[in-house]
Amino acid sequence: MSSLIRFRARKEDDTVEVTIGLSKGLLIGCMAVLVTALSFGYVVMPAQSQDDSRSRKAIAPAQNYSEAIEAGDFVFLSGKIASRNGKVLPGGIKPETKKVMNDLKKALAKSGLTMDDVVKSTVYLGSLEDYAGMNEVYGTFFTGDKPARSTVQSGVVLNASVEIDLIAYRGGK
Repeated sequence: MSSLIRFRARKEDDTVEVTIGLSKGLLIGCMAVLVTALSFGYVVMPAQSQDDSRSRKAIAPAQNYSEAIEAGDFVFLSGKIASRNGKVLPGGIKPETKKVMNDLKKALAKSGLTMDDVVKSTVYLGSLEDYAGMNEVYGTFFTGDKPARSTVQSGVVLNASVEIDLIAYRGGK
C-alpha cells in the first residue's frame, strides 16, 4: 500500500471518514527513528548515573540477601533476630531486643554510621504482649531524636520474639 490520506464525507448522515495508509517503507522508517530516539535516551542516562559516587553498594552480602545496602545517602539494614548457631537466644524479649540492637549497631558501624543516624525502624513482634519489654530496651540505644518507627505483630523467623530492620541517613558524613 502506498502512502495516502483520504477524506470522504457522507451527506446523508453528516459524517466524515478519514483513512490514513502508510507504505511499508514509511512505517519501517518511522519505527527506526522512534527506536533510535528511545535507545539514545536510555543508553546515555544510565551511563551518567553509573559515574555517580552515590550508587548502590551491598555491605556484607550473604547468599540470599545483603546485611545492608547503601543507596545514595541512605543505608538500609536487613532485619535481624537474636540467634546464635541457628537458635534463638534464650531469656525472652529483653535479651533478644538487646542482642538485635547491638547487632544492628555493629552493622551500622560497617558503613561509618551510629544509631543516631537511624531515621526509620520497623519492629516485628511475635506477640504484642512483648511490646513494653522491647520498647524499654529499644529506647536505650538512641541518645538524640528517636527514629520514626512502625511496630507490627508478625510471625518471626525461627519463632524469635523480635526482628528489627533499620534505615539510616548518612547526610554530610
